[in-house]
Amino acid sequence: MPEAVWHEVLRHEPAALQAATVRFSRVENLSSPDPALEALGRGLALGQGELAAIAVAQQQTGCILLTDDAAARLAAESLRLRVHGTIGVILRSLRTGLRSASQVIELLEALPSRSTLHIRKNILDEAIRQVRERYP
Repeated sequence: MPEAVWHEVLRHEPAALQAATVRFSRVENLSSPDPALEALGRGLALGQGELAAIAVAQQQTGCILLTDDAAARLAAESLRLRVHGTIGVILRSLRTGLRSASQVIELLEALPSRSTLHIRKNILDEAIRQVRERYP
């Protein structure tokens, strides 16, 4: 993760950096920011963490940007980057066989009470419905 994101996580959720199941490493932006990204950043009022994460994703071929920030997602998608949010990561764990359908439904149902993430109920309900339909 970019240095700016590392410091945000360290400030707000330091325990996340100690998770035994996920290894994080810090990376620096290797080149000057893309003018298109700078313009999007100004227009969408992106923070330093979002800008740094998108810049790193631009530099890493095949990278998937993980963000739940709507403006960051819009900017990344307009730059033709692959983007997933929390729901996408959870659904991916089902598609790749890391979790069962019942585990994924349980995680999705628990999101509103176990996370600070603001997800519209209809989006969450639709994800749960799709899991139930595709993985009965």
